[in-house]
Amino acid sequence: MGREAQGSPQRSCIACRREGDKASFLRFVLAPDGTVTPDLENKLPGRGAYTCIARHCLLEAVKKRQFNRSFKGAVVAVDGVALDSLLQEQMDRRISGYLALANKAGAIVSGGDAVERALKGSPLPSLLLLAEDVSPAIGEKFEGMARRAGLPVMRALTKETIGMLMGKESDRSAVAIMSPGFGQSLIKEIVRYRNYLEEESGR
Repeated sequence: MGREAQGSPQRSCIACRREGDKASFLRFVLAPDGTVTPDLENKLPGRGAYTCIARHCLLEAVKKRQFNRSFKGAVVAVDGVALDSLLQEQMDRRISGYLALANKAGAIVSGGDAVERALKGSPLPSLLLLAEDVSPAIGEKFEGMARRAGLPVMRALTKETIGMLMGKESDRSAVAIMSPGFGQSLIKEIVRYRNYLEEESGR
């Protein structure tokens, strides 16, 4: 029985050659102008090339000219720094996009007092999101409350960005995601971003 018949499709990293499920890799396609383009949603047409969800594998693939081999020489010069920056921007936009959608759907509680009430209330949030630049005192306070409530805590974006996404004029250090669907989507995107940067996903 072939590997793909046993479960989800298998792929291998063009840099380190690790094999695994398609979902555990980043997909890249070749744009019409010959540039290598990240395909985070795995929806763009054409042949795909895959790397591990790790910055060092992406940069190693560029260094070894593996994208040129995968796309049979049709690639224009690949700038590893620019591709890395583009990928991080796209990941950041996906996190922001999910947060904005959750806010529009009325699935977010923001503001210190409101978040504190949500962490003590019922139903409980599905996720506590803290800004990356939250002050140590506020971060420790909300992390402690979330731990006691058994809730996952993630850090992403800045206080200013979160405030803007909430449509507020002031910064937001913490928001509670009330919807399980949006909570899981945000966790998935943030974990992927942290894994790519090779940081601890729950930081």
